[in-house]
Amino acid sequence: MTGFIRASTVVDARFRNSHNYEFRSNCMSKSGINQESTRSVAVDESTLFSLLGRAHTLAILNEFVIKDGESIRFGELQDTLELSPNTLSRRLDELVEAEFLERTQYDEIPPRVEYEETEMVDDLAPVFQELETWMERHGSDQLECF
Repeated sequence: MTGFIRASTVVDARFRNSHNYEFRSNCMSKSGINQESTRSVAVDESTLFSLLGRAHTLAILNEFVIKDGESIRFGELQDTLELSPNTLSRRLDELVEAEFLERTQYDEIPPRVEYEETEMVDDLAPVFQELETWMERHGSDQLECF
């Protein structure tokens, strides 16, 4: 994060399970850009599956896989996925906290917030490609779920 100066640091040592602690830090750049990052020691399996199993999480991550490294604005995600602002905001916060996404808030009027995938999402691209192949083979017609 070149060019970023630390505006404030909040260490939140919430006990997640017997092995994981979370650390949050907020950084403000000289240009008024606020970036929040969360660092975790490890993500256990139950936490990962719980997060990925929440409503709309996979659809959100799929948008980042499709965009292939491009940042996406909150409003763009809301329009594409047709989610309520509260639901989308909660899911994005959870994905930032789990280090799947990075959030950048620009000090502008109107406010602008962009999200970018991390290496973790980039590494999930083959999984989404396999899911697409699976859907072509066993799509909604066969599953009768849509």
